[in-house]
Amino acid sequence: MPKQSDFGSYGRNSHIPACTECRARKAKCSKGNPCVQCKSQNKTCMYPTKPVRTPLTRQHLTAVETRLHMLETALGKLFPNGEMEAITRSLLEDDMEPQSRVSGSSEDMLQDIIGDDARLPSLDALLPADGGMNQLSIPTGSVEDEKVLLDSYFQHYHTLNPFIHEATFKAEYAKQIPITHPNAWPILTNTILAIGAWTLHQSNTDKTYYSIAKQHLQQIPMFEQGNITMVQALLLLNDYAHKQGSPDESWQYMGTALRMAISLNLHSEEANSGFSSLDQEIRRRVWWTVYCFESCSTKIYGRPLLLPEDRLITVRPVSNVIDADTLIPTDSPTIYSGLIQQSSYHRMANNIYRRLLSSTIITGQDIHDLEQTINNWHDESPLCIQPNINPVPDWYTIARNRQMLCDRSLRLLIHRPLLLQWLEKRQLNITEHEYENERHCRVQGLDIARTTIDLITSLIMNGEYSRLTLSFTLYALFHALLVPVIHLKASPSSPTSISCIQDIDKVKRILPYFPIKEDALSLYFLVMLNRLCSIASRAGDERGPLKPGELRMSSNNIFGNEELAVLEREMRRKDEVDFSEWVEK
Repeated sequence: MPKQSDFGSYGRNSHIPACTECRARKAKCSKGNPCVQCKSQNKTCMYPTKPVRTPLTRQHLTAVETRLHMLETALGKLFPNGEMEAITRSLLEDDMEPQSRVSGSSEDMLQDIIGDDARLPSLDALLPADGGMNQLSIPTGSVEDEKVLLDSYFQHYHTLNPFIHEATFKAEYAKQIPITHPNAWPILTNTILAIGAWTLHQSNTDKTYYSIAKQHLQQIPMFEQGNITMVQALLLLNDYAHKQGSPDESWQYMGTALRMAISLNLHSEEANSGFSSLDQEIRRRVWWTVYCFESCSTKIYGRPLLLPEDRLITVRPVSNVIDADTLIPTDSPTIYSGLIQQSSYHRMANNIYRRLLSSTIITGQDIHDLEQTINNWHDESPLCIQPNINPVPDWYTIARNRQMLCDRSLRLLIHRPLLLQWLEKRQLNITEHEYENERHCRVQGLDIARTTIDLITSLIMNGEYSRLTLSFTLYALFHALLVPVIHLKASPSSPTSISCIQDIDKVKRILPYFPIKEDALSLYFLVMLNRLCSIASRAGDERGPLKPGELRMSSNNIFGNEELAVLEREMRRKDEVDFSEWVEK
C-alpha cells in the first residue's frame, strides 16, 4: 500500500484531476507528484493546467467591450474602404489551413498589407503573386488547353469586339511582363477563358471558368477604385451573362462597367493626355465598346439609357489600324471598322431613342424626320467598306450583317408607336380620319419588316449566321415578325393579310434551323417567335372588339411588351407558356 508521501502535496483531493498518463491509460491515479503508476513505470508525471474561468462580473464584461471597441476602431481606421471583415475572415481562414499552404504568418501578412501606406490596398494584397488564380484552381485542363481557349477567344470573339490589347494580355498571361492590375486580372482572364470555351461549344468548361471569375469578383470591395482591366472584365461578364439568358445579371455588370468607365474619364479625350499613344487608343476602344454594349442592351431590354449626354462625350473615335501596336491608319477594313461604325451609328440612334421615349404621340411627320436622320447618317458614313481581300474574312461578314440588322431594327423601332396607335383604334373599334402620311408609314413599316424577315431567312438557310450574334439576330427577327402579326390581328380581311401570312410562314420554316442548345437568350427569343406564330394562326378567331378602358397602352412602349399582351388577349390557353413577363424584364 502506498505511503502518504507518495501522494505529494495533492493528497486524495477528489477535485484534483488525474495525471495525463493515467487518463490516457484509464488507470486509477494516486494523484501524487509523481503518482504511483508513473513512478512504478518510470513515466513523466504531468497534470493538466487548471482552467482559468472568466469572472462573470459586470466590471469584467465592460472592460472586454471597451477593448473590443478600441480594436474595431483601430481596424476601421486601418481599412477605411470596408475591407475589415473580409481581411479578418481571410486571416482566420489562413490560420486554420495547413502550414504548407500559408506563405507566411498572419502577422506577416497583415504587416505586408499595412506597410508604410496609410491608405492600404484592399483584398488584392492578400492574393499571391499570380493574382490569386491558384487559390480557386483552374479546371482540369492543362496550360495547353487554356492556350487553345485563349486562341479561340482572340480568333472569334475579339475580332468582333476588339477592346482588349492582345499582345499585352498574352505577355501578362505568359508572365513576360508584370500584371498591371492584379486584383482584376483573374476576373478578366477567367472570363476570357469562359468565352473562349463558349465559342468552342465547351458548355461545362465555360460555366466553370465563369464561376471562378465571379468568385474572384466577390472578393473585390464594393467601393474600391476601378481600373481599365476591371472595366474590360465587366464588359465580358455582361456579354457572357447576356448569352446565358440572365438579363438582370447582365444589366448589373453593364451598369457597373459604365459607371467605372466614367469615373476613369474614358469618355474624355482631355484625360488621355498623360498616357502613351497605345494606351490612349486602348482607352478609346474600351470606352466605345462600353458605349455600344450599353446602347444595344438598353434597347433590347427596354430600359432608359445610362450614358452621358452626347455633348459630354469628347473622346475621339477608335483608329482604323491593321496593326494594333504600330497604330498606322488604313482605309482598308479592319477588325476595328465595325466598332467605328457601331459607335457612330449608336450616337445617332441614341438621339432618336431618347426622342421616342420622351414623346407622348408620334406622328407620320415625326417618323419621316427620324427616317431622314438615319438616311443622313448613311450618306455621311457608308454602311460597309468593301474588302479588297478574297476570301472575305468571317469578322467582316459578321460585322456587316450585325450593322444591317441594327439599322433595320432601328427603323422598325421608330415605326412601332404609330403602328400601336393604329392597333389600339382597331381594337377599340374607333373610326376616324387617317392621314395619308400615317397610312404610308404603316405600309413602309410593313415593307421594312418583310425585307428584314427575308434577310434573316436567307442568312439562316445559307448558314451565314454567327453564334456570336445569334441572340441579336433572333431579337431583330422577333420585332420584324411583330409587324405582320399586328397587321393580321388588326385587319384580317385586308388585302395585305395574304402577304402577312406568307411572312409568318417563312419564319415558321426556319425556326427548326436555329442552333440554340447552348444559347439561353436565343432560346427565349425562339419561344417568343413560336408564340407569335401561334397567335398569328388564330388571328381571326376573336370574340369581338375590346371595350373602351380595357386597353391601356403606354405611348412610349416600343419594345413588344404590350403588343404581346394585346395580341394574346382572350387567346391564351391554360396549357401555354406566358413569356410576356420575361420580355418586360
